[in-house]
Amino acid sequence: MVDAFISAGGLSPWLKPLTGTEHRCLAPVGDKRIIDYIIDALQQSGCVRRIVIAARQEALPELRATLPTDILLCEAEGDLPATALAAAKVLGEDSTEKLLGVCDDIPLLTPTAVRDFFAACAEQPQHELYYPIIPKDACLAAFPAAQRTYGKLADGVFTGGNMMLMAKGIMPQGQQVAREIFARRKSPLKLCNWLGWSFIIKLLLHRLKIADAEKRTSELLHIKCKAIITRHAGVGMDIDKPADLQLAAQYVTKQESSPR
Repeated sequence: MVDAFISAGGLSPWLKPLTGTEHRCLAPVGDKRIIDYIIDALQQSGCVRRIVIAARQEALPELRATLPTDILLCEAEGDLPATALAAAKVLGEDSTEKLLGVCDDIPLLTPTAVRDFFAACAEQPQHELYYPIIPKDACLAAFPAAQRTYGKLADGVFTGGNMMLMAKGIMPQGQQVAREIFARRKSPLKLCNWLGWSFIIKLLLHRLKIADAEKRTSELLHIKCKAIITRHAGVGMDIDKPADLQLAAQYVTKQESSPR
C-alpha cells in the first residue's frame, strides 16, 4: 500500500464552452467528473492507502464540498515536483516511503492498470523513480481513433503514461532539477548540451534503447530511474483536446461495465 496524490491544478480553457469549467479535474465525462474516475481507479486498485488532491485554490471549495472526507486536499504548486512535495507535507511524517503521482487528465485509468504498475515496480525495488510507457500497438488496439504522440526507440514505439511512482527522499532535489529543465526549455542548444549530443543522435537515428534512456535520466537526475512497460493504454489516454474528451465519453460506459 502506498499513498497517492493527484496533480489537479491543470487548466484547459477550451474545456469551458464544452463542460462549463476550465479546470480539468472538474470537467464532466459521462456521469462523473474526471477527478472522480481517477479516485475510483486508485481506491478500487487495493494498492492505495490515502489520496491527496492538489488543486488550484479556486477549485478547492467545490472539491471540498463534493468529495468524501477521507480525500485530503491541498493547493497545487507551480510544477509537479513542487506539488509532490506539498502533498507529502499534507500526508505527514507517517506517509509511505513511496508516493504515486497521477495527473488530472486520465479518466480511463483502471484499477487493474494501477495494480499491474505497482506489481511491476515491486519486482525492482532498488529504483527511486518509476515511469510507465505504453507500446503504440497497445494504444491503437485500445483506442484506435486516438491521436497520441509517440517516440521511436530501438526497442519499439512508445508513448508516455501520466503517472509516476517516486521515493519521498528524491523530492527536495527534484525541485532544483525541475527548475534547471524549465530554464533550458526554450533553448534547444542548451537542452541538447544538457542531455548530451550522443544521446540526441541515437534518439534521432532511432538507435536509442530504453536502457540508454534510463541510464541517462538516472545520471541527470542523480536518482535510479526505471521505465515500466505497460499495455494498459488508459494510463496515457489524457484529455488534451476536444476529440480526446469525446473519445473518453464514448469509452466510459464500456470501461465501467467491463471486469476490473
